[in-house]
This record gives sequence, C-alpha cells and structure tokens, in this order.
Amino acid sequence: MKKKILCVLLCVCMVASLAVGCSSTEKPSSSASESEEKTTIKIGASTVSKDLAESGKESLEAMGYEVEIILFDDYVLPNDALVQETLDANFYQHEPYMNNYNEANGTDIIMMSPKLYNYFTGIYSVKASSIEDLPKGGSVGIAQDAANISEQLKQLEEAGVIKLSEEPAAGDFYTVADIVDNPNNYDFVQSDHLKYTNMDDYTIVVGTSNTMAEAGVDPTENLLKKFVYDDLAEGICVLEKNKDTKWAKDIMTAYMSDEAVAKVPVSSGFEYAGE
Repeated sequence: MKKKILCVLLCVCMVASLAVGCSSTEKPSSSASESEEKTTIKIGASTVSKDLAESGKESLEAMGYEVEIILFDDYVLPNDALVQETLDANFYQHEPYMNNYNEANGTDIIMMSPKLYNYFTGIYSVKASSIEDLPKGGSVGIAQDAANISEQLKQLEEAGVIKLSEEPAAGDFYTVADIVDNPNNYDFVQSDHLKYTNMDDYTIVVGTSNTMAEAGVDPTENLLKKFVYDDLAEGICVLEKNKDTKWAKDIMTAYMSDEAVAKVPVSSGFEYAGE
C-alpha cells in the first residue's frame, strides 16, 4: 500500500514539474514572437519635427505596418510616452537632450544609428545681403532662454558682429552683459517666434531653422550665415531593450529610404545627415 501511495505522489510531482517547465519556456517564446511580429507602430514627435515624423510613414506602411504618428506640443512628453511604452519610437530630439532626459529620469532611451537630420542656426536680415553690409543701429532678435542666448551671442561673435569677454561674467552662459565690443551699437531683444514673421522690426534675427519653418517662414531666405552642429542631429529613438528588434530596424530602413528623404525639403528647416 505504501509503495502505491509513493508511486502516485511521484507521478503527481512529475506532472507538476512538466507543467511548470512548459509554462516557463512558452512565455519567452511568446514575448519574442510578439516583438518580431509587431504590426502596429506608434511614433511620437514634437510639432516642430512633424515633417521628419511623417517622412517615412508611407515607406514603413509599404513594409506591412500600420503606422500612427502622434504629435506633442511639448518636448518632454514624447520621451515620457516612450518610457511608458505608449509609443514604440520617437523622432524629434538630438542626443544631448536625450542623454539629459535619461540622466534626470533614470531611463534607457537610445538613438538608433545613424542620426538622420540636422537643423541649423542662422543669422538673418531683410536689411542686408551680407554680414558686411549690415546697417548700424537697430535691434538684434535673439532667443529667450539662457542656453540659446549664450550660443547665439557666440555665433554673432564668430560672424564678427560683436566681441564677447573671454569668459562669462556669471555662471556658465554668456549674456548681453558680456558683450565688450558692439561696433554697430545694436540693441539686443529677447524675442519669441514672432520675430520670424516681423523681421522688418529687426536689423538682425538669430534663430533656428526648424522653429522658423514652424512659424511659416522659409529658413533658406534672407540667410546671411549658417551654423550646423552634427552633434545636434535628430534621430529615431527607442528603448534600449528594443534596439535590435526587427521592427526597430525596419523603422530605420523606411526613414532612410529615398522616398522618405525626398519628403523633407530644406525649407522645412532640416537637412538630411544620414549615411
């Protein structure tokens, strides 16, 4: 009798063991299958980068995916949504911004290689055709935030419009107070995007091509000097765990296609930087 009971218990244990073994091997297989067989892809972008996000949509759909582009009036939310996995990818930021977001939030967003599009900063004027011909006096429209003001003042110095002190007097960023030579006696006005549509009010406007295009102004017109920084190129971003999935690689293939690149004219404020 004891032998019979022992046999029954052994059989029960074996069945339970087999059941557990089957369930543990099936879950990873199912997860991998879902990753490889994704049919719907959601890509987020800011409104400034709408043209970039839309450019590869048709090419990706031609590969069999249903593609949804979701636009945000904010620069943080597209990353929040990616981390929360309500988005599969986003296309709106440069790598330094992404790295700052990861550092601040303990997240693991990565940018797929290669980076795809550069935007540029420009010195603009409707009152001259070159830096040398700029009239004296009047206003220079610059950014409103400290970091961009600092960059734009350094660009004006590089163009020979002003001269700055060797180091910022306070903090890490240059301010108008750091201008040590202003030979044309310009006033510096911190201005929003309205400066692009009111350029007659300024002798010089300094701005970025993508924000200018968003304001409905062609960033290739009235351009006296252009500054391009490859480290600020924008690219497709995904969570680190998804970088090697088939669908992530398909996104890159679609957005690097000739058809996609042709849909982003320079007048949109972006220049293709991919391989």
